[in-house]
Amino acid sequence: MVSAPARSSRSAAAIAGYLLGVATVPLDLLAALAAPVAMPLTDRVATIERWRVTHLLGVPPTAAPRGARAAGYLAARAVIGLVGAVVLGLCGAGVVSAAALVYGASTGAAVPIVDATEPGQITWTTVAVVLLPGAVLCFLGVQGLVGVVRADAWALRRSVRPGPGELAQRVAQLTTTRADVVGIIDDERRRIERDLHDGVQQRVVALSILLGRLEREPDGAAGAELQRRAITETGHILDELREVSWRIYPAMLARDGLHAALEALADRTPLPTRLDYALSERAPRPVESACYFAASEAITNAIKHSGATAVEVGVERDGPVVRLRVRDDGIGGADLTGHGLAGMATRVTAMDGTMRVDSPPGGPTTITVEVPCG
Repeated sequence: MVSAPARSSRSAAAIAGYLLGVATVPLDLLAALAAPVAMPLTDRVATIERWRVTHLLGVPPTAAPRGARAAGYLAARAVIGLVGAVVLGLCGAGVVSAAALVYGASTGAAVPIVDATEPGQITWTTVAVVLLPGAVLCFLGVQGLVGVVRADAWALRRSVRPGPGELAQRVAQLTTTRADVVGIIDDERRRIERDLHDGVQQRVVALSILLGRLEREPDGAAGAELQRRAITETGHILDELREVSWRIYPAMLARDGLHAALEALADRTPLPTRLDYALSERAPRPVESACYFAASEAITNAIKHSGATAVEVGVERDGPVVRLRVRDDGIGGADLTGHGLAGMATRVTAMDGTMRVDSPPGGPTTITVEVPCG
């Protein structure tokens, strides 16, 4: 059950959103007309309108339209805002007229605003006669206000709804992504097998040899040395197992969240790594996983290929998406078809996200990942 303060807060936000929608009509119209020469401005104004509709009018969060869709949305928004202004004006005129009639009936004074220029022209009988029509007009005015809010929500949803061609493209993209994900899973399995075979298994074999020698060693001093080496080798095996399990899925990510996992990743990175984490609450686990492994792969690429001396990692939320940005000061020229970046893009695309790579020759390289989080 919603409390009275919460209802009051929502009502105040809705009123503010409605009035702001009326006030931004000139800005919406200007941004729609400026789309051919200033598309970034159009996209920015569409983002502002999306914030107004979702945060003030209480419409469920959705993505902001971009490009031609943003221009069309703002044009529709300008028309809706004009209708909203007319409805608001009519409601205001009705309230003023009702107040004037009550004032004239209670005081007997002239009320020129309702064409009662002589004292005593407005009586309670007059008020009673217009009461029913006034109530009907009041009801219609409220419905008009609600209709404008619904039209605002409809215009936003319609502007981000994919068309038939986009749906077909999306199906094809999902089919390709599914095949890519299967391939990535197989590659990960082979990598884990190599890690276990070349690392852990070899150390286990070495440990078994040491234990066999220790069992056959009659000399106490030599046996103590073999025992010490066996204990050291056991520690190496545990370290190898932790390293393999961390690369598969770090326990810290599931237990403590993305922030703690990225801090640990920054500490483990040999390059100086600065982390700027701006999320106020935890994102869904699949989103955290996608962002973490994208950051890990981007940092690995920076260490192996870019010759970077420092790395910056930033995480923030922009409406319905979590944005991860990894920047290094290396030589640039990242290969987008390489196994690492291609796998990262596939993982992000499988989450309905996007990835952009800005890596001009000479650097720097900036990888931006955006993952929807609802």
